[in-house]
Amino acid sequence: MRTESAKDYGSSLVSAGFYEVHGNPQRGDVVVIRSIPDHPHGHMAMYDGQIWISDFRQQHGFYPGPAYRSAKPPYRMYRHD
Repeated sequence: MRTESAKDYGSSLVSAGFYEVHGNPQRGDVVVIRSIPDHPHGHMAMYDGQIWISDFRQQHGFYPGPAYRSAKPPYRMYRHD
């Protein structure tokens, strides 16, 4: 299933065998973050066991930048065994 926005990838992940999880991230987990003003597509990243990586290495958690860290929009985390 194709989607234009990162914020809409949850159903594609579930279709691929991922399931929603809560709590501490594990290596390989994927986070899908809702949109915020001026960032209509949301964001997604994967955890490598130490940091979150999207199209860059995120040094401050899974929220990718100051606007996201300030807004703290809802997110869902997914895992595949």
